[in-house]
Amino acid sequence: MKEKILDELKKVFYPGKTHSVLEEGIIDDVVVEGNKVVVKIKTKEKNQAVIDMLKRSIPMSLKKVDGVEDVELEIEKVVEEKEKVANIKHVIATTSGKGGVGKSTVSVNTALALAKFGYKVGLLDADIYGPNIPTMMGIEGIPVTLDPDHKDKILPIVKYGIKVLSIGNLVPKDAAIIWRGPLINQAIKQFLEDVSWGELDFLIVDLPPGTGDAQLTLAQETKVTGGIIVITPQNVAMSDAAKANDFFKKLKIPVLGVIENMSYFICPNCGARTDIFDHGGARKFAEQNGLGFLGEIPIDVEVREGGDKGKPIVVANPTSPVAQAFEDVARNIVEKIKALG
Repeated sequence: MKEKILDELKKVFYPGKTHSVLEEGIIDDVVVEGNKVVVKIKTKEKNQAVIDMLKRSIPMSLKKVDGVEDVELEIEKVVEEKEKVANIKHVIATTSGKGGVGKSTVSVNTALALAKFGYKVGLLDADIYGPNIPTMMGIEGIPVTLDPDHKDKILPIVKYGIKVLSIGNLVPKDAAIIWRGPLINQAIKQFLEDVSWGELDFLIVDLPPGTGDAQLTLAQETKVTGGIIVITPQNVAMSDAAKANDFFKKLKIPVLGVIENMSYFICPNCGARTDIFDHGGARKFAEQNGLGFLGEIPIDVEVREGGDKGKPIVVANPTSPVAQAFEDVARNIVEKIKALG
């Protein structure tokens, strides 16, 4: 009977393809128990619609075989362990539930703070629709070049001791980027695979706000060490942070912690502190959700000026309180990663 079952499986086409389920290689074993047939399947298929079609087509076909009254499918989904991008120890994803919280500023200055400690750092601007990092890093208008040793790869731009790549260096400055999901997916994949990053301790990935294609592709294409959520202090920002946290959970990416940006303001004349956007919301959110708190970044006009001029605060004024705050955040990130093992 088993031979008849295998012959019948040769007639069952794999959904969306022109060959059979046998040729696809998903049939792990066929067990005949009287008038019952158990088909054991191992598959890497991620599309649930395809799985559902297999659940219908295989039993329907096998019940045509004389003596077969019942067909049971045992489907084991094989999960491929994502490999890290070659020679990169830790991929760190920076995101926020919404725009306007200074996420890119945090990514840039945190990357520079890590480099200041002696780590080899890369910075990937994955915010396809709003690439601000070229302006903040002072590399606007600098085109990327091919790697002379690997003609199929491009070289990141080196600035302030870190390697940087942004879609902003691949398209004209004022060009509108109108891409659907598949193009975004392909761009993120190429940023990871077709760039000569070399050996890095950290690759900081500045993701777009929200929970979309770029985040999904990053999680699918490489093993992300951990995520960072950037929020502002006010309570209204907590719901957006919750969405970002839930997204990381669904992608099975550990959250390294929460950063409160624009946390408070210190008057440069009198030294008085003002909590412009309230204070402590990020720490409260972290505690409520069992997350680490990575630090508070004060609001300072120097941060904005440095970003506009292409000279971030960690480089422009390394002894300032804001630069010190970014260094504290970087230290906490390192400690969190060490704790992960």
